[in-house]
Amino acid sequence: MASIKIFNTTPATYGKDYERGWIGFNHAGSWFSKGIAQVEQWKQVSDITVSHVFVVTGEDECVEAAYPKGVVRSKLSEEYWSKDDRYVIFRKPKGLTPELADRIAETAEAELGTEFDYHTTANLALQKNFFGWIINWMTSDEVNRAADSLVEDDSRWLCSALGAYCLKSQPEFNGIGVLEKKPGMLTPQELFESDEVFEPVQRTDGSRTPVKNAND
Repeated sequence: MASIKIFNTTPATYGKDYERGWIGFNHAGSWFSKGIAQVEQWKQVSDITVSHVFVVTGEDECVEAAYPKGVVRSKLSEEYWSKDDRYVIFRKPKGLTPELADRIAETAEAELGTEFDYHTTANLALQKNFFGWIINWMTSDEVNRAADSLVEDDSRWLCSALGAYCLKSQPEFNGIGVLEKKPGMLTPQELFESDEVFEPVQRTDGSRTPVKNAND
Protein backbone atom coordinates (compact mmCIF):
# COMPACT_ATOMS: atom_id res chain seq x y z
CA MET A 1 0.00 0.00 0.00
CA ALA A 2 1.36 3.43 -0.88
CA SER A 3 2.45 5.73 1.92
CA ILE A 4 0.37 8.59 3.29
CA LYS A 5 1.54 11.96 1.98
CA ILE A 6 3.86 13.35 4.62
CA PHE A 7 5.52 16.73 4.11
CA ASN A 8 9.01 17.19 5.49
CA THR A 9 10.98 20.27 4.29
CA THR A 10 9.18 20.08 0.91
CA PRO A 11 6.21 22.49 0.92
CA ALA A 12 2.73 21.11 0.34
CA THR A 13 0.74 22.61 -2.54
CA TYR A 14 -2.04 24.94 -1.46
CA GLY A 15 -5.35 24.06 -3.13
CA LYS A 16 -4.24 20.48 -3.66
CA ASP A 17 -2.66 19.12 -0.48
CA TYR A 18 -4.32 21.53 1.95
CA GLU A 19 -6.59 24.57 2.10
CA ARG A 20 -8.11 27.05 4.53
CA GLY A 21 -10.09 25.23 7.23
CA TRP A 22 -8.03 22.02 6.99
CA ILE A 23 -6.32 20.69 10.10
CA GLY A 24 -2.57 20.14 10.13
CA PHE A 25 -0.86 17.49 12.23
CA ASN A 26 2.81 17.62 13.04
CA HIS A 27 5.53 15.67 14.81
CA ALA A 28 8.97 17.06 15.64
CA GLY A 29 12.17 16.00 17.30
CA SER A 30 11.90 18.23 20.39
CA TRP A 31 11.60 16.80 23.89
CA PHE A 32 8.13 18.37 24.25
CA SER A 33 6.89 16.83 21.00
CA LYS A 34 8.26 13.42 21.95
CA GLY A 35 6.68 13.68 25.39
CA ILE A 36 3.24 14.44 23.94
CA ALA A 37 3.59 11.49 21.55
CA GLN A 38 4.39 9.15 24.43
CA VAL A 39 1.25 10.07 26.38
CA GLU A 40 -1.14 7.79 24.51
CA GLN A 41 1.19 5.62 22.48
CA TRP A 42 -0.25 2.48 24.06
CA LYS A 43 -3.66 3.25 22.49
CA GLN A 44 -2.36 4.50 19.13
CA VAL A 45 -4.14 2.91 16.14
CA SER A 46 -2.28 4.39 13.18
CA ASP A 47 1.42 3.69 12.73
CA ILE A 48 1.91 7.41 12.06
CA THR A 49 2.72 9.44 15.17
CA VAL A 50 1.61 13.05 15.61
CA SER A 51 2.11 15.37 18.56
CA HIS A 52 0.85 18.79 17.46
CA VAL A 53 -2.25 20.28 15.81
CA PHE A 54 -2.82 23.53 13.93
CA VAL A 55 -5.65 25.11 11.93
CA VAL A 56 -4.87 26.25 8.38
CA THR A 57 -6.00 29.84 7.85
CA GLY A 58 -4.24 30.62 4.56
CA GLU A 59 -1.68 29.51 2.00
CA ASP A 60 1.30 30.19 4.22
CA GLU A 61 -0.29 30.57 7.61
CA CYS A 62 -1.96 28.72 10.43
CA VAL A 63 -3.25 29.40 13.92
CA GLU A 64 -1.83 27.16 16.63
CA ALA A 65 -1.50 26.86 20.40
CA ALA A 66 2.29 26.75 20.55
CA TYR A 67 4.37 25.92 23.60
CA PRO A 68 5.12 28.17 25.44
CA LYS A 69 3.81 31.19 23.49
CA GLY A 70 0.08 30.45 23.51
CA VAL A 71 -2.23 30.89 20.52
CA VAL A 72 -0.36 32.55 17.67
CA ARG A 73 -0.50 32.99 13.91
CA SER A 74 2.46 31.20 12.31
CA LYS A 75 3.95 30.98 8.83
CA LEU A 76 4.17 27.43 7.49
CA SER A 77 7.28 28.38 5.53
CA GLU A 78 9.07 29.41 8.72
CA GLU A 79 7.80 26.90 11.28
CA TYR A 80 7.44 23.76 9.17
CA TRP A 81 8.82 23.64 5.61
CA SER A 82 12.20 25.05 6.62
CA LYS A 83 12.86 22.61 9.46
CA ASP A 84 14.06 19.07 8.82
CA ASP A 85 13.26 17.74 12.31
CA ARG A 86 9.50 17.70 11.70
CA TYR A 87 6.84 16.48 9.32
CA VAL A 88 3.28 17.55 8.58
CA ILE A 89 0.14 15.69 7.51
CA PHE A 90 -3.05 17.51 6.55
CA ARG A 91 -6.61 16.24 7.04
CA LYS A 92 -9.70 17.72 5.42
CA PRO A 93 -12.87 17.96 7.53
CA LYS A 94 -15.75 16.07 5.95
CA GLY A 95 -18.15 18.05 3.81
CA LEU A 96 -15.92 21.11 3.87
CA THR A 97 -17.28 24.09 1.94
CA PRO A 98 -15.71 27.56 1.64
CA GLU A 99 -18.23 28.88 4.13
CA LEU A 100 -17.53 26.10 6.65
CA ALA A 101 -13.78 26.53 6.14
CA ASP A 102 -14.13 30.23 6.97
CA ARG A 103 -16.04 29.42 10.14
CA ILE A 104 -13.37 26.96 11.30
CA ALA A 105 -10.55 29.40 10.54
CA GLU A 106 -12.36 32.34 12.10
CA THR A 107 -13.03 30.34 15.28
CA ALA A 108 -9.29 29.74 15.56
CA GLU A 109 -8.44 33.38 14.82
CA ALA A 110 -10.79 34.54 17.56
CA GLU A 111 -8.53 32.77 20.09
CA LEU A 112 -5.32 34.58 19.06
CA GLY A 113 -3.47 35.87 22.09
CA THR A 114 -4.81 33.37 24.61
CA GLU A 115 -2.35 31.50 26.83
CA PHE A 116 -0.91 28.02 26.46
CA ASP A 117 -2.74 25.54 28.69
CA TYR A 118 -0.20 23.93 31.01
CA HIS A 119 -2.95 22.53 33.27
CA THR A 120 -4.56 20.48 30.50
CA THR A 121 -1.14 19.30 29.33
CA ALA A 122 -0.38 17.97 32.81
CA ASN A 123 -3.83 16.43 33.09
CA LEU A 124 -3.45 14.54 29.81
CA ALA A 125 0.02 13.37 30.80
CA LEU A 126 -1.43 11.87 33.98
CA GLN A 127 -4.57 10.35 32.50
CA LYS A 128 -3.83 9.38 28.90
CA ASN A 129 -1.54 6.48 29.66
CA PHE A 130 -1.96 2.91 30.79
CA PHE A 131 -1.52 3.65 34.49
CA GLY A 132 -4.00 6.50 34.32
CA TRP A 133 -6.48 4.15 32.67
CA ILE A 134 -6.06 1.67 35.54
CA ILE A 135 -6.65 4.37 38.16
CA ASN A 136 -9.76 5.64 36.38
CA TRP A 137 -11.07 2.10 36.01
CA MET A 138 -10.57 1.44 39.75
CA THR A 139 -12.37 4.66 40.68
CA SER A 140 -15.21 4.31 38.14
CA ASP A 141 -13.79 7.28 36.23
CA GLU A 142 -14.11 9.63 39.23
CA VAL A 143 -10.50 10.82 38.89
CA ASN A 144 -11.09 11.58 35.22
CA ARG A 145 -14.23 13.62 35.89
CA ALA A 146 -12.65 15.55 38.75
CA ALA A 147 -9.60 16.47 36.67
CA ASP A 148 -11.71 17.44 33.66
CA SER A 149 -13.65 19.97 35.71
CA LEU A 150 -10.41 21.72 36.62
CA VAL A 151 -8.90 22.10 33.16
CA GLU A 152 -11.77 23.17 30.89
CA ASP A 153 -10.99 26.85 30.37
CA ASP A 154 -11.48 28.67 27.06
CA SER A 155 -8.93 31.31 28.09
CA ARG A 156 -6.08 28.79 27.69
CA TRP A 157 -5.46 26.22 24.98
CA LEU A 158 -3.47 23.09 24.28
CA CYS A 159 -2.93 22.55 20.53
CA SER A 160 -5.26 19.55 20.19
CA ALA A 161 -7.91 21.22 22.35
CA LEU A 162 -7.88 24.30 20.12
CA GLY A 163 -8.19 22.20 16.96
CA ALA A 164 -11.01 20.13 18.44
CA TYR A 165 -12.76 23.27 19.70
CA CYS A 166 -12.68 24.89 16.26
CA LEU A 167 -14.33 21.78 14.77
CA LYS A 168 -16.74 21.09 17.64
CA SER A 169 -17.95 24.71 17.50
CA GLN A 170 -19.45 23.96 14.09
CA PRO A 171 -22.87 22.22 14.19
CA GLU A 172 -21.70 19.89 11.41
CA PHE A 173 -19.17 18.24 13.74
CA ASN A 174 -20.39 18.73 17.30
CA GLY A 175 -20.78 15.28 18.90
CA ILE A 176 -19.31 13.39 15.93
CA GLY A 177 -16.74 10.70 16.77
CA VAL A 178 -14.15 11.89 19.29
CA LEU A 179 -15.84 15.30 19.31
CA GLU A 180 -18.33 13.81 21.75
CA LYS A 181 -15.64 14.54 24.34
CA LYS A 182 -14.57 17.88 25.73
CA PRO A 183 -11.84 19.42 23.55
CA GLY A 184 -9.40 19.48 26.47
CA MET A 185 -9.51 15.70 26.81
CA LEU A 186 -8.32 14.93 23.28
CA THR A 187 -4.69 14.27 22.39
CA PRO A 188 -3.30 15.17 18.96
CA GLN A 189 -3.20 11.46 18.09
CA GLU A 190 -6.88 10.94 18.96
CA LEU A 191 -7.95 13.88 16.81
CA PHE A 192 -5.70 12.77 13.95
CA GLU A 193 -7.22 9.27 13.96
CA SER A 194 -10.81 10.54 13.88
CA ASP A 195 -11.96 9.16 10.52
CA GLU A 196 -15.52 10.09 11.50
CA VAL A 197 -14.57 13.77 11.33
CA PHE A 198 -12.08 13.83 8.45
CA GLU A 199 -12.00 12.75 4.83
CA PRO A 200 -9.73 9.75 4.06
CA VAL A 201 -6.08 10.78 3.86
CA GLN A 202 -4.37 11.19 0.51
CA ARG A 203 -1.70 8.63 -0.33
CA THR A 204 1.34 8.97 -2.56
CA ASP A 205 -0.28 6.86 -5.29
CA GLY A 206 -3.29 9.19 -5.43
CA SER A 207 -5.68 6.88 -3.57
CA ARG A 208 -7.42 7.76 -0.33
CA THR A 209 -7.97 5.57 2.74
CA PRO A 210 -8.88 6.10 6.41
CA VAL A 211 -5.96 6.72 8.75
CA LYS A 212 -6.88 3.70 10.87
CA ASN A 213 -6.29 1.40 7.89
CA ALA A 214 -2.81 2.78 7.24
CA ASN A 215 -0.02 0.24 7.02
CA ASP A 216 2.95 2.24 5.76
